[in-house]
Amino acid sequence: MREYDLIADWYANDRGGSVGVAEALAVAAMLPAHSRILDVGCGNGVPITEALVNAGHRVIGLDSSAGMIARFRANLPGTPVVRGDARASPFADNSFDAAISWGMMFHLPRRDQASVFASVSRVLKQGAPFLFTAAEIDSADDAGITGTMNGVTFHYYAVASYRTLTMEFDLTLIDIHDDPGVSTYYLTRKSS
Repeated sequence: MREYDLIADWYANDRGGSVGVAEALAVAAMLPAHSRILDVGCGNGVPITEALVNAGHRVIGLDSSAGMIARFRANLPGTPVVRGDARASPFADNSFDAAISWGMMFHLPRRDQASVFASVSRVLKQGAPFLFTAAEIDSADDAGITGTMNGVTFHYYAVASYRTLTMEFDLTLIDIHDDPGVSTYYLTRKSS
C-alpha cells in the first residue's frame, strides 16, 4: 500500500512494542517447534514477526509496501520477506503451518478480502490456523470509511459476516475476540 510507504518512519516510532504479540504467540503455541508461519501484511516486522521468530518459528513476511519491507529487512535481517500482493500470494500450495495478518484486512474492500482469504487458504496446510484482525458490521457496505494516520488518509472496510465469508475458502471460524479500542481478531482453521 502506497499509504504505508508515506508513514513508514512514523509507524515504527508510534506503534507499541506489544500490539498483537500475545495473540500471535497463542496461535504459535498450538504449533510444533520451528513451524513455518506466513505474516500477511507484515509491515516492518516489529513486534509480531519478531516475537514469532524469537519463539523459534520460521516466519516469512509478505507486504506490498516498499517502505515497510525496507524497515523489515533492517529490523530482522535474517528473516525472509517478500514484497507482494496478499490477494495473490507468491508461495506454493500447502506450504505454511499457520498465517497471521494483523492490521491489514480492514484496509481492503470485501472482494479483495475474499481474494486474500482464497490466497491464504491455498498456501495453508490442512488444519492450519489463520489469525487476522478485521471489522464485522451487520450493515457493512462497499463504501467503507476513511480515517487518517499521521496525516495520511486510509480506507477501512467491514464485512457483514466473517463466518460466512471465510467458509467460502475452506476456513472455519473458531473464535472471535473483541479487544475494545485495540482490535477485533478472528481465528480460523483451514478445513480439509
